Amino acid sequence: MKCPQSHSLECRTRRRSVLRVAVVLAACSVCRHALSEVPGLLFASAPSLRAGYLQGLNDGRAALARGYASARAPSPMAMAALDPSTTATTASMIESTSLLSYPIGLFCLYCIMSLNEYCYHRYFQHLGINKIDVSRSIRDFFGLPTYKGDGHVEHHRETLDDMMLEPLEKREHILDHDPFRGTAFNWPATFSMTVAITAQSLPVLMLLGWNVPLALVTILTAMMLHALAWNTIHPNMHGLPDVELHQGAPSGLLAGLRDSPAFVHLRVNHEGHHRTPGAHGNYNVCLPMMDHLFGTHVGEIPPTPKEPVAAAA
Repeated sequence: MKCPQSHSLECRTRRRSVLRVAVVLAACSVCRHALSEVPGLLFASAPSLRAGYLQGLNDGRAALARGYASARAPSPMAMAALDPSTTATTASMIESTSLLSYPIGLFCLYCIMSLNEYCYHRYFQHLGINKIDVSRSIRDFFGLPTYKGDGHVEHHRETLDDMMLEPLEKREHILDHDPFRGTAFNWPATFSMTVAITAQSLPVLMLLGWNVPLALVTILTAMMLHALAWNTIHPNMHGLPDVELHQGAPSGLLAGLRDSPAFVHLRVNHEGHHRTPGAHGNYNVCLPMMDHLFGTHVGEIPPTPKEPVAAAA
């Protein structure tokens, strides 16, 4: 039945509202049905739900025992459900799943942090986002300017082949306000990265059965270690001073590890990033992984040999 011409807009609006409500109700019904079909063992891996699950399992076993006590011939499946060894096996599965969730969670956290380090370094610090077709379309549609970066490109311009910086008169003046010339993470930058990593990794860890306090402590510890490692390696390799506590994660806490194999590898890996053409490679600084997965790992690149100075006649 068609609406009168004078009320056509109102009718169409009402129909759209009814359709939205119907879609929401249908989605809720589907979600409820799907959740009701999820096996209990998936949720039992969460430590906070393990005790409740086992209690429910025991209560169900007791109810089955009362129900089958009056039966003349209990089925073999029912008797198997009442077997205490079955409950013990289930509890063992739950416990092993819970223990396995911790190393899996740490691996997932490392992957998330490595991916974020890679993407931020490649697409924002090196302005790779300006070269993506989708980004270009969005800029053209909204009339937005290209992303200018945070001074990291300028940091590359003033870095020499031996990782030292250009003389003062040749340096990029846009970095003069920063005593570390874009090589260190200050506290605001560390806070922003921590919020971003927490938003991505906390749901993953909770799905794996981690409780929230443990997940938050682990994430905060990992992010602090990352900031400490970055501030220990990066400014120092460019001949800049150590980061103090009032400026950011202090370099001095891990300064004694600069000559360790792990820190030497990270430093040499980052030198390759500076020396490869266009700085296209070795985007991971402290968390190597994604360069290997995305094919941008260039390995170690030694410095260019210096030409011998001719002897004076």
